[in-house]
Amino acid sequence: MKFTELLEEHNIARAPEGNEHQTIGWMQIDCPFCSKDSHHWRMGYNIRGGFVNCWSCGAHSLASVIREYTNLPYNQIKKLIGQLDDIYEQPLLKKNVKGLLGTPSCVGPLQYAHIEYLYKRGFDYKEIQRLWQIKGIGIAGQLKWRLFIPIHYRNQVVSWTTRSLREGSGKYISAEPSQELLPHKDMLYGEDYVRHCAIITEGPLDVWAIGPGAVATFGTAFSKQQILRLLKVPRRIVCFDNEKEAQRQARKLCDMLGVFDGETINVTLKAKDPGEAKHKELKKLRKFLE
Repeated sequence: MKFTELLEEHNIARAPEGNEHQTIGWMQIDCPFCSKDSHHWRMGYNIRGGFVNCWSCGAHSLASVIREYTNLPYNQIKKLIGQLDDIYEQPLLKKNVKGLLGTPSCVGPLQYAHIEYLYKRGFDYKEIQRLWQIKGIGIAGQLKWRLFIPIHYRNQVVSWTTRSLREGSGKYISAEPSQELLPHKDMLYGEDYVRHCAIITEGPLDVWAIGPGAVATFGTAFSKQQILRLLKVPRRIVCFDNEKEAQRQARKLCDMLGVFDGETINVTLKAKDPGEAKHKELKKLRKFLE
C-alpha cells in the first residue's frame, strides 16, 4: 500500500501537485493537531522515511496523525503502517566531499587524568580502550582534557566526539561536518555490536556502562536516519536519563518506533542514567539483551 492510497481510503486531503508547499520527497497534508481542514498543508510526510512533521507545531508520530484523522484503534493503525511499501532507507551520503576523516592533531594516548576519570566513573580503562578504541586529549585549546571517542560503522571510523573530564556545559564536542565521513547524528554509537536487541541511550559513556548491545543517539534529540537504523533491530529498549525532558523525548521515540514491527520498551532507571547506575541495576538492564 502507498501512503497516497491510505489517504484516499480514509478521505484525507493532500496538497495538490504543484502546490507551493510541496517539496521533493515530501507529501503535504493538513496538520490534524493545529490546522485540520484548513488547506494550509502544514504537515509533511517524508515518503522515504515514513515520518511526519508539522512546520508549525513540530514532529508527531505517524500513528497519532492517522488516529486523529480516522479514530481507528492503534493495533489496526500499526497494521496499516506496516503495510506501507513506500518507506525505505535513504543512502547515507558523505558530507565530506574529500572523503577524509578530520582527526584533531592533539589526540594521543590516555594520560593519568583520563585514566583517573574513567576509574572514578567505575570503568576499566583497558577494557574501554580495547572495545571502543578511545584516546586522550591533554592541553589543547577548546578540546583540552577530554576523552577522544571514535565513532565506528562497519569497523571503520566515520566520525568522532569528545567528552570533557569536567562536568558542566559543553560536556561533549563532536566533529564538524567537514571532519566526518558520515554525519554522527545519522549514526548510532555502538551499532556494530548490535544483534537482535538494542538498548538505546543518550551518550557513549552510557553505552560503555551497559556494554555491547547498547547504542547512543548523541543526546536526547534523534534524527530520522537514526530512527531508520533502529527499525532494523527487532527489539528496542529506550533507556534515556530519568529527568523530565529526557523522558519526554524517550516517550516520543517509543511512539515513533512502536508502530512498526518488533518490540519497543521504555525503561527508566533509579539512577540518573546508565553511566551512574549501580552494578545490580545494570545487570538487570542487560537481561534485555539475552
